[in-house]
Amino acid sequence: MEYTDIELDAIREIINIGGGNAATSISKLVNQKINMHVPEISFLSYHELYKEIYAEDEEVQATISNFSGDYSGVFLLVIPDKSIKKLVKLLLGEDSASDELEISAISELTNIVTNSFLSAIEGLLNAEIQTSVPRTQEDYFGAIISSSYLALEHYDDQIMIMRNEFIYADEKIDSSLFLIPEQGVLNKMVESLRI
Repeated sequence: MEYTDIELDAIREIINIGGGNAATSISKLVNQKINMHVPEISFLSYHELYKEIYAEDEEVQATISNFSGDYSGVFLLVIPDKSIKKLVKLLLGEDSASDELEISAISELTNIVTNSFLSAIEGLLNAEIQTSVPRTQEDYFGAIISSSYLALEHYDDQIMIMRNEFIYADEKIDSSLFLIPEQGVLNKMVESLRI
């Protein structure tokens, strides 16, 4: 589906408010200022996605959280292996941790981020949404992204990407948050905004 610039601005505003909420929550958790870039929203083919975001064969950790209710879909927080240690140090204040502690920290971060975004959606759209317990897996980016989209029956070549990056001190955590709505959900959100 094609979206007008006004509709994309509305979707971007929802994501921007959610990102601001998430940054505030993470800042309180780690007791230091966290910023998030204004979200990028783009429509890319799988080829462009693997060229511009992460390579298809890049190893990443992905935390998946389903949401359902008035709107449904999946939040997918993707962190390249090279950024895991930096993220763990931010969250736990330690240079290294056990695999179980790393997964727990990343799951907690995903909970904070997804609930912040969903609170923004609920508030702006007067909706009720519930989330599942996050699950974390390690795999190639291509395998994770394609299975996530296919599970929601997105079969077309053009996929919508929404990205935020965490910035703290002078460090950037290379991570991407994907909102993968079920078919028709974005249209429903735009209609709810009365645009």
